[in-house]
This record gives sequence, C-alpha cells and structure tokens, in this order.
Amino acid sequence: MSRHYGFSDEFKKVTVQKLLSRGSKKVQEIADEAGITPPTLYAWRDKFANTDGMKKPSKPQSRSASEKLKALTEYGALSKEERGEYLRKKGLHQEHLDEWQKQIEEALGPLKKSFADKMELMAEQKKVKQLEKELRRKDKALAEAAALLILKKKADLLWGSEEDE
Repeated sequence: MSRHYGFSDEFKKVTVQKLLSRGSKKVQEIADEAGITPPTLYAWRDKFANTDGMKKPSKPQSRSASEKLKALTEYGALSKEERGEYLRKKGLHQEHLDEWQKQIEEALGPLKKSFADKMELMAEQKKVKQLEKELRRKDKALAEAAALLILKKKADLLWGSEEDE
C-alpha cells in the first residue's frame, strides 16, 4: 500500500473536484490522469469532498426530504434541454424524480383531504351559527307576541273588550 506524500492539498482538491463533476467519465480515467489508484482517489474524496464548497454526492435514496423537494423544484424550472445535464450533474435518473414526486403526493394526499374536510366543517359551523342566530331572533319575536297577547287579554278584562260594546 503506497502513500502519496508528494501531492499538495490543492492538487488533491482539484482532483476530487474532477471526480465529483466527472459526468460520464470513469473513475479509473480520473485516477490515471492524476497518477493515483481509485482507492486513493476515493480516500481524497472522503477527506476533501465536504470542504471548500465541494459536496460528496449521496445516493438518491439516502437524500433528505428537503433535498428531494429542492431537486424536484430545480428540475421543474429547467427547460427540456437543460434537464439531462442537471440529472447527470446531480447523479440522478428520471425514475428517482418520478418516485420522489409520487412520495410527495402521497404524503400530501391526507393533508389535501383533511384541508377539504376542514373547509367543509367550517362551512357547516357557519351555517349552524346562522341558524342559531335566526332561531334566537324568532324566539324573541314569539316571546314579544305572547307578551302582547297577554297584555291584550288583561286590558280586555280591565276595560272590557271592543266586542262587548
């Protein structure tokens, strides 16, 4: 197992950057150009990939929900010509994005339904309030009519009714 002490950190970082943005180029080709073996190149990647703005590519299935959503959003904003390059750059396939889209739709499905249910419930509550208000108004009117009827009967008893005359 040979050690490559003669390479500067800058050279290693440049080589790792080539690895991370290689596109369809094979790892062996990049390693050969640098004069190292692929395991050494991977070791450098592990050491330098998360520094200086370089990011170690993660497997599509191990990405976080926010990374998936960001990828879907970015992909959707691109023209058809730019989409292939974007997928290669991010190390993705169309199937990954389709699966993530499906996951998001399934996750939001109950929310959509519950939102619709909530809106329906709010409409029902508003209708109930309106009916209760109308019922209170009619109860007051009925109580007023009953009071007037009682007063009329008392007045008729005291002064006599108009029918008696």
